[in-house]
Amino acid sequence: MTRPAPAPAPAPAPAPRPRAVPAPFPERPTCRTTPSPPATDHDRRLTSVGVDAEAPWLDPAAPVSLGHLVRAAEVCRTEPAEVRSRLAELGYQVPPAVLTAMLTRDDVRLLRRSDTPGHWLGPEDAAYLRGHVLWVAETLKKSPAEIAVRLAELGQPAPAPESLPETVEYGDLDVTRSKDRLIPDDVPVPLSHLLANAPFGSKGEDLGQRLSEVVAVRERLLAFGYLVDPAVMELTAEDLVLLTEDQDGRRPALDPARPVPLAHLLRAAHVLDRSPQDLADRLRLFGHHRLPAGPLPAAVTRETAEALVRGDGERLADEDPEWFPHLVEVAARTGRAPAELADHLRALGFAVPHEYLPAEVREGDTGLLWRGRVAGKPFDLARTRPVPVGHVLSKAHDRGVSAASVAARLRELGYTHVPAVPDRCLTEEDVRLIRDDVEYGLRVPADTVRLGRLVRAAADEGIGLREAAERYRALGYTDVDLPPGPLPERVDERDARLIESDEAWPSSDHAFCVPYVVRRADALGIAPAAVARRLGELGFREVPGGLPETVHRGDLAMISEDARPGGEPLPPTGVAAGHVRHAADVLGIGVHEVADRLLALGWEPDVRPEPGDEVIVSRDADGRAPWQGWGAGLGHVLLAARALGRSPEEINERSTELGRERQPLPDAGGFEDEDVVLLGENLDGRGPWLPWGASPSLEHVLRAARVTGRAPEEVGDRLRRLGHRVRVPAGIEVDDIEVLRALPSRYDGHVRDTGEVLGVASRTGRSPAEVAARLSVLGIAHPDLDFPARRPAPSPPRTRRASTAGDA
Repeated sequence: MTRPAPAPAPAPAPAPRPRAVPAPFPERPTCRTTPSPPATDHDRRLTSVGVDAEAPWLDPAAPVSLGHLVRAAEVCRTEPAEVRSRLAELGYQVPPAVLTAMLTRDDVRLLRRSDTPGHWLGPEDAAYLRGHVLWVAETLKKSPAEIAVRLAELGQPAPAPESLPETVEYGDLDVTRSKDRLIPDDVPVPLSHLLANAPFGSKGEDLGQRLSEVVAVRERLLAFGYLVDPAVMELTAEDLVLLTEDQDGRRPALDPARPVPLAHLLRAAHVLDRSPQDLADRLRLFGHHRLPAGPLPAAVTRETAEALVRGDGERLADEDPEWFPHLVEVAARTGRAPAELADHLRALGFAVPHEYLPAEVREGDTGLLWRGRVAGKPFDLARTRPVPVGHVLSKAHDRGVSAASVAARLRELGYTHVPAVPDRCLTEEDVRLIRDDVEYGLRVPADTVRLGRLVRAAADEGIGLREAAERYRALGYTDVDLPPGPLPERVDERDARLIESDEAWPSSDHAFCVPYVVRRADALGIAPAAVARRLGELGFREVPGGLPETVHRGDLAMISEDARPGGEPLPPTGVAAGHVRHAADVLGIGVHEVADRLLALGWEPDVRPEPGDEVIVSRDADGRAPWQGWGAGLGHVLLAARALGRSPEEINERSTELGRERQPLPDAGGFEDEDVVLLGENLDGRGPWLPWGASPSLEHVLRAARVTGRAPEEVGDRLRRLGHRVRVPAGIEVDDIEVLRALPSRYDGHVRDTGEVLGVASRTGRSPAEVAARLSVLGIAHPDLDFPARRPAPSPPRTRRASTAGDA
C-alpha cells in the first residue's frame, strides 16, 4: 500500500523554562509560639482548612496562604485583614499585612482557582498555576505576564512572566483543560490530550490533515509553556493509526497503562504495511510497555487481518470468552474451516481452547450464537452452559423454522445442554407468551417463568393461570412458577396492572412492600387493602396485611420524601412532625388526617394524633379548612386555646410538636378576650393573623381602636405587651384613620407636594391646615407651608385602592 505522507518537520524542542518568580517569605511572629487551640466557633472556622470549623486544621508550622485569608473573610463576612490579625494572635504564620491591605477585586478573582468553585490557591496548586494564569488573563482582559507579576506581588508562586505568551484567546484555552480541570504543567502532555483537543474530524479523513490538526494543538501548548511528551514531537501520520483505538487517527487513543491488544497491533501492521515488531518498538517510544508477548509474525496478510475482526467491527481479544462465536462468524464469512482458523489464531498468539469444532459452518449459524437478551438481561451463549429455552424459541420464530431444528443445529455446533422444544413453528400466540416489548427491545423468559409473567400472559390471552402454565410447559419451559392451592379461573388486565415489571417479573415468594402496594393502588384508583388481597388471590405469598380498605388521593404524597408523589418512600419509623405538616400543606388537609392515614398504612409518625389537633392547625380554630400555614401568629394560639378550653402555653407546645415553628409566648400579664380581635388582620377575631413579632401599621392600630372603643395609645400599649413593635405618636386620634386612608396610592412615607395635601383635604372634608396639623401629629413629613384654614366643599371619600383605579 502507499504509505501516508511524512509528517511536518517537528518543532524545535522548547527552551528551558526561566526560573519562576520567587514568593516572598511570610511574616513570622517576633516570638515563635505554639498556636492556641481553637476555643470559639469563629476561631475554629478560621483555623480549619475548609473554613468549616471541622478538621483538617491549618498546620501551625506552615505559612497560611493569602487565599485562605480571602476565603475565610468571604465565609465569615469580614475583611482579610481582620482574619490575618486573628490568626496572628493565635500564633499562626500569616502573610505580611501589606498584602491584605493592597487586595483589589481583581486580586480576589486571581486568588480563586479558575476551574474549581470555592477553591482558593494554595501550595497544592503549584503545578496548575500556568493554566490558572492564562484563564485569569483572558477573564480580566490582561496579559498573562501582568497576572504572573501580580501573583508574585501577592506573595504567591507564579510562572516566570517571560515564559508566558503575550496574549491568549478564549478558544485557545480549551487545550489547558481536561474534563473541565486544569492540566498540570510539570509533566509532559500525552498524545491522548492532543487528540481530545483536535477537531474530531470525520470517518475516512485524510491522515495528513488529521496530523496537522494534532500538531497545531501541540504547538499551542508549547507556546503556552507546557511540556510535551518527547515522542509526540516526532509524531507521524502512521503513529496516529497505531496509537488510536479505531486506527483512524481520531480519539480515543490507546491507554499506556493498559495492555496493547494483539489484534490491534496485527491490524495496524496490515493497514500500514509494516512488520508487527517495528510497530511494537514504535509503541514503546510512546510509553506503551505492556505489549503482546512474542514471537510476532514477520508480516500480516489480508487473510490474517480478516480473521481478527467480526462483522460488527469487534476484534478478537487475546483471551476472548466469545472465541467460538467469533470463529463461526469468520469461518462463515471467509469459507475457511473452523479448525484451520483455530490453528492459525493459536499460532498468532491468541488463546483459543482445544475443544470440539464442527467440520463446517453455515451462513445462518452466526445469528444463532451471538448473545441475546433473556429475562431482561444480556447473556453469553457458552457451549458448556445450558442454552435458555427462550433463546431457542426466539431464534426459531425469527427464522420461521421449527424450534426443534434450531435445537438440533446448536447440538451439531457443540452445545451440550440444549432444551427439549416442540418440533413446530411458533404461532403468534406462542410469541406473545415469550416476548415482552420493553424500553430496550424485547425481553424473553429464560428457563423459569415467574408468576408475574404468568399473570401477564394469562391476562393477554384472557385465560386462567393454570392454562397459561400448561402452554409454557408445551413450549419447553420445565420450571413454571405456579403456586399450589386455588387460583383465579380467569385473569384480566386489571390483574396484570397490579404487577410492575420494569426490571424482572416477581416470583410467587417475592416480598411486596407497602410502598409498592400504595403505588399500584394509586394507579388503579382502589384501596391498598384491595391490591394486597388480590395479589394474595393470584398466588403471591408475601403481601402486607392490615392496610386501609378506603381510597385516599394523598397516599403517595404522604409516604414519599418531601411529600412528592413518586419520590423515595419514607422509612417506616420516625416520620418527622415536619413531614406530616408539609404533607398536610401540600394536600390541603389537616395534620390529624395525615397522621391517622400514615398509621393506617404502617408508618410511625414521631407525634401521634390527639383530639383537638385539627382545631390547633385550622386557621379559624374550628377544625376545618383553611389550614394554618407555617409560623401562625399569637392570635391563632389564643383562639385555639379559647376553643379547646386549654391554656395558651399548652396550645403553643402542642403546635410545636405538630411541626410548627416554636415561638415563645410574650409576658403580657395574662391574656384578655379582646386580644384575639387586636391580633387579627381583619380585627374580627379570625385569621389571617398578625405574624409573630410583626410591626402592625398605624392604620391597624386606629382601626383596632375604633372596633374596641379603646384609645389608640391603649391599643398600641397592648400590642407591645403581646410582642409586637408598635409606634403610636402622642396626640393621635381615632379619626386620623380617615387621613391615612385618604393618602395617595403612591404614598411612601412622605407627602411630597402641596397638591397631595390639598387632595387629602378634599377627600376628608378638612381644611388644608387641619390636614397638615394631623400629618405632623402622625409623624408624616409634608411641605412646611402656611396652609389655608378654610374647608373645601365636601367630596366623596376616596380610598387608596380607588385612587389607584382612578390613576389608572
